[in-house]
Amino acid sequence: MLAACTLIPHLPDLYQTLELGQDPVQPKKMRYWRLSSKAHCLATIFFSSALAAASVVGGKVCGKACRQTFRTLRFSDAPDGVFFAVQECTSRLYQQSVYLCWEIYCPKNVWISESRRINQTCQEIDGSHFPPHDIIAGFTDEDVVQIARFNATSPDRIYPFDQLMLPSQDFHDLWGRTLDAHDYIWDNHYYYGWAMGMFWAVVAAVGVVNRALKKWVTCKPRAFSPQQRRDVWFKRNILAPATFGRRCVQDFGGWGTLPPRAQTLTLTLFVLINIVCVVHGYRFFEGYGYYPTVGMQILRHVSDRTGIISFANFPLIWLFGMRNNVVIWLTGWDFKTYNNFHRWVGRLAALQAIIHSVGYTALILERGGWDYFWRMCNMTYWWAGELATIFMCSLVGLSVYWLRRRQYEVFLVLHIVLSILVLITMLGHVSIFKGDYDALVWVPAMIWVLDRAVRGVRIVAFSPQFWNVKAQITYNEDAHMIRMAVPASSSLYNIEPGSFYYLMVLNKWNFWESHPFTVASVSRTAPCEAGSLNEHSPLLNYSSNASEEVRCCPGKSKQEMGFLIRPYDSFTLRLKEYAETQRPKPATIRVAIDGPYGKPLHLQQFCKVLFIVGGSGIAVPLSYLDRLTMSPIRPKLIHIHWAVRQCALAVDVLSHELNGSFNSEQVNINIYVTGVDSRRTEDEGICRLAEWKFRRLNVEDVIEGALNTGGEGSLAVVTSGPARMADESRYAVAARMVHSSPYIEFFEESFQW
Repeated sequence: MLAACTLIPHLPDLYQTLELGQDPVQPKKMRYWRLSSKAHCLATIFFSSALAAASVVGGKVCGKACRQTFRTLRFSDAPDGVFFAVQECTSRLYQQSVYLCWEIYCPKNVWISESRRINQTCQEIDGSHFPPHDIIAGFTDEDVVQIARFNATSPDRIYPFDQLMLPSQDFHDLWGRTLDAHDYIWDNHYYYGWAMGMFWAVVAAVGVVNRALKKWVTCKPRAFSPQQRRDVWFKRNILAPATFGRRCVQDFGGWGTLPPRAQTLTLTLFVLINIVCVVHGYRFFEGYGYYPTVGMQILRHVSDRTGIISFANFPLIWLFGMRNNVVIWLTGWDFKTYNNFHRWVGRLAALQAIIHSVGYTALILERGGWDYFWRMCNMTYWWAGELATIFMCSLVGLSVYWLRRRQYEVFLVLHIVLSILVLITMLGHVSIFKGDYDALVWVPAMIWVLDRAVRGVRIVAFSPQFWNVKAQITYNEDAHMIRMAVPASSSLYNIEPGSFYYLMVLNKWNFWESHPFTVASVSRTAPCEAGSLNEHSPLLNYSSNASEEVRCCPGKSKQEMGFLIRPYDSFTLRLKEYAETQRPKPATIRVAIDGPYGKPLHLQQFCKVLFIVGGSGIAVPLSYLDRLTMSPIRPKLIHIHWAVRQCALAVDVLSHELNGSFNSEQVNINIYVTGVDSRRTEDEGICRLAEWKFRRLNVEDVIEGALNTGGEGSLAVVTSGPARMADESRYAVAARMVHSSPYIEFFEESFQW
């Protein structure tokens, strides 16, 4: 009977009545009591018990705790077979019982709030109303003491009750503790979901601040201050080197690449934060109201956490994967950096989705076996979630390095299709939350749409009649090089050195394919008759060539930008086939130009600039030569070390792009012929433009030589070429970033998918 002594309602009001010795006006009413000696005794005991209960169950959960204790009870005056929410709206026995429970355990403001919440639900279900507090106005303390108590293990709870029921204090406390733990866990679900975006917001902020505070290197010997020494140490050990050893652009046995050390450390920190967010912030205990065993609690809540965090990563995955990316514009970091972030965040999200799906599957099997599992499979949100996980895993599996490099178009089509399917199935999966999580589907979709819209704007800005841009292409078989000239007179913006553009050929059905290429040079020429050029004609500046086949006409000059493209397979192989259709004349194809992308390097601020390039990578120094040789502030020395397999390629570029376009005292060109083709042109004047070396380019020696040439001063090392060359250059530069040597910076110009 002492367990029933927790019936004191409105403890502060009652305490004041007892203390003042007031005689209640209405006897036998719950609000105004006349306390008999027995009731006074009971009240004293009840008061102490209620204080103890209040310390266990917080006010914000006690009202819901009462409702949860009744969730598995059925009252006889409720319609047969109805679910719990309908019983709350229809059963008078339930309504009186829950009001009495609130009177015992909860302050007035809590049960008022809970009753309003139930009333709103009842109106939504069938237009009914939850009754007011007056429904228990006639109960005395003696009446309430006689009401039966139940707990979690009461054996008779499986039958409908035709009398009032009240939960025991222990049972109510258990549900209060459960709800408190549940709220704590779900609060952490919410916070840790937001932590994904907050982490990358901090990373982007660091990039923005670094970009704003970065000082241009001045062309003078560097006297290192303590702060500058710390900066040099940071660049040498964090920013410049590969993650491990020398491999950064080179793949590891065809399985993939590792980004530079700074990116790897950023991603490692992100992974660690994800691990902490997944494993931290739970309260597990035996007897938990929803799941009595700790094992089931782990399955449920860890599955929820990983699902929420995985979904929270969706906007980041789509944002980092777009070439028109607001964080690229803010931080100045290149697309390759964010593409690395895109891949690793996507892999982590897929892993979390697997944990989410496997955890829920195990939980379903634990609770109801395979029969329950197959019943769940008939529910839309369940099978949509399973499909979403399968599509995400397929996305990761079909984005392996080998497929991206060998079958890029196949990878791209599969990537787009599977991405759309992931968003559609995820929208179905979260449909049970009535729109609460839909934004995590619509935001990635909007990012994708905005990226395509900006691409369209770029294409139109380059040429309003983008469908009628006709480029001329030739293929030099000896040089194994495609040369493309694209008219750029209608472009609304200036073409900057180091810019690259995505080219789309509109001649065939696969017009949607786009591939990036760096602009090698820009020229203004007099208009020439179509078909007047052959494959050996200059790519740019046609009028400077004395070839009798070039027939230029008087008229307004036109601007053209040129590309040097090595044909390999797929897109570039098709360009070669186009070029060969009209040999020896240039072939004409219709192209759409999406760009520009990238940002020009401020190389003119360095005392010396060293280009280490291979093959078609010569386009990078070609694009900068005019600015570096014509700018009022320019380097004292420019070294170009170019490795080629065919002499014909070097001769071709020397004859066209480099012929007479530079000061030999400022620009020094070294050509390393690594193939068996050792033929040279008969024009000795062309040969004298460069130093010819028939051996492999030694990156270490070249960088060391540049540091020791032309006195002290800052040095910029720019590399564009094969993966091994880029990695050797990175390693050599990082090793020489010491305060005892001249200031040196490393820039890698390359594309990665």
